[in-house]
Amino acid sequence: MRHDWTLLCTEVHAQDTGAIGLGNVFSTLKVSSPFGRVENAESVLFDPPAILVSHWTAEFEAERRVHTATVQLMAPGGDRVLWADNLGFDFRFQTTYLMTLILQDIQLTGIGTYEFHVLLEEYAMLGEWGRASLTISEA
Repeated sequence: MRHDWTLLCTEVHAQDTGAIGLGNVFSTLKVSSPFGRVENAESVLFDPPAILVSHWTAEFEAERRVHTATVQLMAPGGDRVLWADNLGFDFRFQTTYLMTLILQDIQLTGIGTYEFHVLLEEYAMLGEWGRASLTISEA
């Protein structure tokens, strides 16, 4: 199994030919909080919604099945999981898989770099996992 890439954007257009169009790819977000300092805000709403996109390739026939995947949002410093979800990546009828996860908001614990981890459970120990970072800074 090979992780190809993972990123955050606001537009994804996958076509039958295998071409993928991405719009507004980003890694930094400036936030102003109605509460004063950013550390006091509870969540950030994305308008338009952000999309976490991760592309994977099954390199061998034995990998052509459904794989259990976990998506996590890690707090700055990587010491705490803020959010997690389990998904299935289905390679039974294709050699590539494009995960798209729409994010309406994220929990905000302060300024810093948040990491989204996309882990195929059986390959995570081998280092085959995707990561996209989002740096939150004050406006």
